[in-house]
Amino acid sequence: MKKPFTLIELLVVIGIIAILAAMLMPALAKAREKADQTDCINNQKQLSMAFVIYGTDHKDWFPSYTDGTGGVKKEGGWVYYDGFPCPTKGNFDVTRGILYPYTKSKQVYICRSDHTGSKVSYGVNSDTKDSKFSQVDNPVDTPLLLEEGSTKKTTNDGFFNIDYTPKDYIVNRHQKGSVYSFCDGHVSWERWSDKDVWAKCDFAEPITNF
Repeated sequence: MKKPFTLIELLVVIGIIAILAAMLMPALAKAREKADQTDCINNQKQLSMAFVIYGTDHKDWFPSYTDGTGGVKKEGGWVYYDGFPCPTKGNFDVTRGILYPYTKSKQVYICRSDHTGSKVSYGVNSDTKDSKFSQVDNPVDTPLLLEEGSTKKTTNDGFFNIDYTPKDYIVNRHQKGSVYSFCDGHVSWERWSDKDVWAKCDFAEPITNF
């Protein structure tokens, strides 16, 4: 007949399990963060491709953008929102944005690490407003979509504004860095300061003669 475990032996086993669990938790958390980062990269790849295809269909123009209080309930922007700032005063309805027919997925607009309740996690570079893709001198280094931090550390209108004071800023959701898509369509994770990002976004004056 097997001898039953004593209380001390049982406590030792529980202690060992607790130590092993404590050792595994950081690795599991890091793996989850990496998975969320990969998901965010995939989201932006789909969105940036939608921008490129839109440009191909519309004589090289970037889609229209709305921003701030003036953009509330205004149709025609790449995303639509019913209150400003989002998500505290309203939220996004991406199905009413002019880019949605090119994505047909609500989920690609949301970063899994964005826990604010916003239905859009990304802001578009304000310097591409009223511009053409061909106007961007260095598309491989010029951000198009950014993980904006404004209201509750998420985008407040889908518009990363580098001209307004104070400028919008980057929220580093992924291992102290952020995911960016660029005007040439590629996507990458970078660890840049706000000043670096503002400088990279600033590329040209908009075209005024349509």
